[in-house]
Amino acid sequence: MSQFEYVIAFVSILLALAVAEILAGLGRLIRERDHVRVYWVHVAWMLLAILATTQNWWVMWSIRTHEFASYFEFLAMILPQLLFVLVAFLLSPPVSSDKHFDLREYYFRQSKWISPLIAAFLLGIAVYRSALGVEKPFTLINGIRIVVSGLFVTLGFTKSPRVHEGAVLIVGGLFSVAIVTLFLQRG
Repeated sequence: MSQFEYVIAFVSILLALAVAEILAGLGRLIRERDHVRVYWVHVAWMLLAILATTQNWWVMWSIRTHEFASYFEFLAMILPQLLFVLVAFLLSPPVSSDKHFDLREYYFRQSKWISPLIAAFLLGIAVYRSALGVEKPFTLINGIRIVVSGLFVTLGFTKSPRVHEGAVLIVGGLFSVAIVTLFLQRG
């Protein structure tokens, strides 16, 4: 087993846990739909989180030739993934058929935790990918990560529905730009 296979196995478990938790939350929302007041912003973040997780796993291939010189390099790569698992658990609502569930209320209660965790996740990705030499520090992708991190920090401090609605649309658009950029760089 190569070092990459060894490391990616752990990363895959973490990312699979995150996706499974978010999908379970979406499943609960669908199953208990008669008892849920849906908030499209929260559902959009859940869907974007699944896309971000799959994209995050996909770009791990770029480190396949990297030899980790220390535990700290490994830790720098794993910490953002651990943060994202926490995000997944906070995004996944505890819906039950026992009572009415307001997803909007849940979203705003959780956003003060989710937002800084996502900001730290994105900055952590930029740091580890730059530290491992996979990406240069000053790239369009890292610029997008920094802008989106700042946006998430802002979301942690505001309860304005319009700001949160606009943010999900902006982040969705920037995510699309990042994906196209990565695709063109590999092409």
